[in-house]
Amino acid sequence: MKITITKKTVEKRSPMPAGKACKALLVGAALSLGFVPAMAMAKTGIPVVDEAPDSAWRGIDPENTMLLDLPSGEILIELHPELAPKSVERIKTLTRQGFYDGIAFHRVIDGFMAQGGDPTGTGSGGSSLPDLPGEFFIDAEVIESQVKIIGRDSKAARVGFLGAVPVSAQPESLKSFLTDGTVGLWGSHCPGVMSMARTSDPNSANSQFFLMFADNRDSLDATYAVWGRIIDGEENARRIARGEPPERPTPIVRARMLSDVPVDERENIEIMRTDTETFDDYLDAIGAVSEDGFVKDICGIRIPKRINGETEL
Repeated sequence: MKITITKKTVEKRSPMPAGKACKALLVGAALSLGFVPAMAMAKTGIPVVDEAPDSAWRGIDPENTMLLDLPSGEILIELHPELAPKSVERIKTLTRQGFYDGIAFHRVIDGFMAQGGDPTGTGSGGSSLPDLPGEFFIDAEVIESQVKIIGRDSKAARVGFLGAVPVSAQPESLKSFLTDGTVGLWGSHCPGVMSMARTSDPNSANSQFFLMFADNRDSLDATYAVWGRIIDGEENARRIARGEPPERPTPIVRARMLSDVPVDERENIEIMRTDTETFDDYLDAIGAVSEDGFVKDICGIRIPKRINGETEL
């Protein structure tokens, strides 16, 4: 059966309002909403980021970081087994088998997503491993201590981040009204987010995955299993050839787990921690959250990073 991810809507987003004017203006074009590349400079122009202390940064776990080599360059993906443990384990297993090496992105829709992981290139193939059960949302309490809730928006009562992955959750007040008392939390399909492809059967994910180009939370959230997000190399992902299928499909030259790459070949990549006062100050600086706790665009918030000591967005 062919695996097809449907796009119900692709939202148009307006420019960031001027609120908190002086601070927000520091961001400029670098934080234009959507799937934009990191700034090609050592400094972001946002003092709270450029001057952030070492305690505001965290390293990445090589065992849960995937490296995709594309013709245009590398893409580094941080995996989150907290959201979808079986999906993450499958991605890691197939990566180490060399399964993804040479496989092309066979369905790529501008403003939506790029789908790959099918050795047949038709959207109907997979691996020899059994299909996976759906991992669309989890009990919010299970990872509550790891999630930074920053407010609410028009699509979810609570939104925030698990590492660099944007997440959404039901309101905590709903707990007493639910039969099992489980308040759901799920990964949000924002630009750069990685998710498992499947057929109409919710328990049919296997080897195919897709990466997001735009905000498609309305049609995909809590319906497909989010397992990670691109933390470096977004510009290389944007160069994946478009088409269904593309005339000249972009292949994955090689896929590796970062822990399998020699240490001296790895860059020193750090991500800003979201559980710090520095991150709160960053949100204030870019005017991301209104005074009454409304998040203007969770997908438009870029988590700062340091690569070999140089700050980027």
